[in-house]
Parts: sequence; C-alpha cells; structure tokens
Amino acid sequence: MEIMSLGEKIKRLRKEKSLTLKDLAGERITPGQISLVESGKSNPSIDLLEYLVASLGTSIEYLMESEESQAEKICYYYENLAEAHSIKEEWDEAEKYIEESLHYSDKYKLDYRKGKSFYLKGKIYLEKGDLGEAQKFFLMANEIFVKECNYEDVINTFLNLGAITYTLKSYNSSLTYFQQAEKIFIDNEVGNDLLKGKIYYYLTKIYFKVDDSEKALNYANLAVEKFKQLDNKREYAETLMTLSKEYMKKDKIDVAIKYSKRSLEEFNKVENEILVSKIENDLGKIFYSYDNLKESFIRYEKAKELRAKNEKEKVIETLLNICTNYIYIKDVDQCSKVLQEIEEYSQYITDSQMVEINMIKYRLSMLRGNEKEAETYLLLAVGYAENRGMTYEAAQLHIIISNFYISIGENEESKKYLTKGIESFKKVGMLNTINYE
Repeated sequence: MEIMSLGEKIKRLRKEKSLTLKDLAGERITPGQISLVESGKSNPSIDLLEYLVASLGTSIEYLMESEESQAEKICYYYENLAEAHSIKEEWDEAEKYIEESLHYSDKYKLDYRKGKSFYLKGKIYLEKGDLGEAQKFFLMANEIFVKECNYEDVINTFLNLGAITYTLKSYNSSLTYFQQAEKIFIDNEVGNDLLKGKIYYYLTKIYFKVDDSEKALNYANLAVEKFKQLDNKREYAETLMTLSKEYMKKDKIDVAIKYSKRSLEEFNKVENEILVSKIENDLGKIFYSYDNLKESFIRYEKAKELRAKNEKEKVIETLLNICTNYIYIKDVDQCSKVLQEIEEYSQYITDSQMVEINMIKYRLSMLRGNEKEAETYLLLAVGYAENRGMTYEAAQLHIIISNFYISIGENEESKKYLTKGIESFKKVGMLNTINYE
C-alpha cells in the first residue's frame, strides 16, 4: 500500500487527468513551479495550493495529510482486519495483516500502533495455546501502552496476563495483574461497562481459587450486574469486512477504514457475546458451589440463551450443569425435561458428555428408587468409556459401580469392579479422587 508525499499526490492526480505540467500550469503559474513541488524541492504557497486543489478536483486536507497520518490510517486498517480474522480463528491471515501493520509502524515510528500489533500477536498466541509467546508480546505491548497512557489497552493487557498466569497456576501473580487492572480502571475513571464486568469476572475466579469466599461472591454479584446480552451479527460483520477489502483495492482508504472499523465492531459484539456466555456459565458454577441455586439457574439460563445463538456445541455443557442443579434439589421432572432438551443438540455431544449424560440418568433412577434402571445406566456409561479408550473415566466408573453393588448387597460384583478400577488407575498411573459422585 502506497504512502505518498504532497508532490507525489499532485503528480498522480495530474497523470490521472492526463495533464502535462504545462496543461496544469495554465496561464497563472509556470510548469517549473509545479515541477519543484512534485519533486519535493519546494513547498507550495497558499495561493498555489488553492489553485492546484481547484484544478485537480481534490481537497487541501488530502494534499496536506502527512505521511505519518497516512501510515497511521493504514496500520489501523490492517489491525482491524487482523483482529477480525483472529476472531474467526484464521490465524495465518491475521498474522499477515499484523506484519503489514508492523512494517508501517516501524518505518514511521508509530509507537502506539506498534503496541497494538504486539497486543494482537499476544492474543493470537494465547488462542493457539502458546502461553510463553503470548506473555512475551503482551509485556512488550504493555510497555508501550503505559508510556502512551492508553488506559483501556493497559487494562486489557493486564487481564490477559492475569489469565495466562492463572492458567499456569501462578495465582499470586494472577491476582496482582487483576488488581492492577481494577486499580487503573478506577483511578482513571474508564467508562466501559463490559471491561468493568470482565475485571469483576476475573477477580471472582482468582478469589475463588485462593479460597477467599467473601470477595469471590462479592465480585460475582458485581459481575452479574454488569453483563448484558448482545446481538449476534456475524453475517453482517462478514459483509462489512468484504466491503472494506474491496474499497482498499480501489485505494479508497478512508471508506475502507470506515467499513473495517464497523466490521470489527460487529465481530467484537459476537466475541463479547461468546465471552459473556462463558462467564455466565462459570458464574452459574460458582453460585452452585455456594448453594445459591436461584442465582445459579439464572446465570445458566443466560449462558444457554447466548450459546444457542453463537456456540451450539457449547449448549450441552450448560444444560448438563442445569441437570446437576436439579439433581441437587431432587427435582426429577425438571431434570428429565432438560435431558430431552439435550437430545436436540445430539450432533454436538462429545464422548465425555455422553458418559456424563448416562451418569445423570443413573442419579435420576436412584432418586426414583429404581435400582435396576440405575444399574443399566452405570453399565452403559462404563461400556461407552471403555469402547472410546477413556481409561481414566472408566476407572472412576468402575469404583462407582463397585460402591453401587455394595449398596445393594452384591459383594462379588463389587469386588470385580473394584479390581477393574484399580487396574485401570494403574494403567494411567493415578489413583485419584473420584469425580462422578
């Protein structure tokens, strides 16, 4: 993409109109004056500039826009495309546009744009699971953002660094990053409700992890107040991005930027909606763990609604969580209805979820007092796990079945499954706590 000096713009416009220097000069000025401006050897006077604007059918703003300003726009355009492709998980395309942006930000010493490119690279590595590279680029980006006083960017970078250290189980570091994000948000009065909600959500997670129940619940409630549903407009965003690329091919950079910005805004709505659905699902789990079933159901219902729009493959996870809630309060009828709802998403059921579905049916049968039916679902679950090579899950189920047979007085069957369980745990080198009970 070409960045032009004042003289180069005049020369291009002149040639597009098939004008010679003499044609453009007319009777008011000399061809030599125009030639000096086109070569960059002389700056035009106001009178000459106004004459050229009128003769070439352009604007003073276009002619006088600096090369740095043009580079800034180009970087911004490439960043928008990179982020949009990143949201769609098209990593190669995203990285290609980031490199284009870095080329211009390096050449024209645009520090903030360089920081944005580093940040986007960090996000890509984070999505790809390369936490070391992600951390490196986030730190590089944040050094620039802090220097430039770009507070929202600093906050988002701290949240990403906090998420990385959380995944790496460096909980003290994670807490520090999240607290820094909150402090910067408060100190600089950043007006962004979604960002505030994200901060509350991450603080909920970390306080929950470090067993500070009071703060975890406090931030969970604050997060709940902030999150609202967003409209899904992925198809609209795709159309806007296509328009942006077409306008850029025609060198209409301002129009291209306008459409790329609108495209990114729409993609971000989708991304934020997906993030909110995950947060709502996680909040449902947190409220369940604190026996606040009413709030847990509310969070799960919001997660279900959002996931049904954007991530149908994730709906089952939320529906299974809802089943767990109903089993906890022994509401057999409602749990059965949710299981029927799961069947509508049968094409998305994973192996581990199929095992979990059978275990929920087992628990329902036990609540009904139907031990024979419960036994059937237990055997279906373990058979499925064994056939799918899920050795650890099968080992857990063997122990559960052993306990089940003890409870109904079938000691020989109990011993058989206990032995199977121990052998399976040995195969995976573990004798862990059972998770299905």
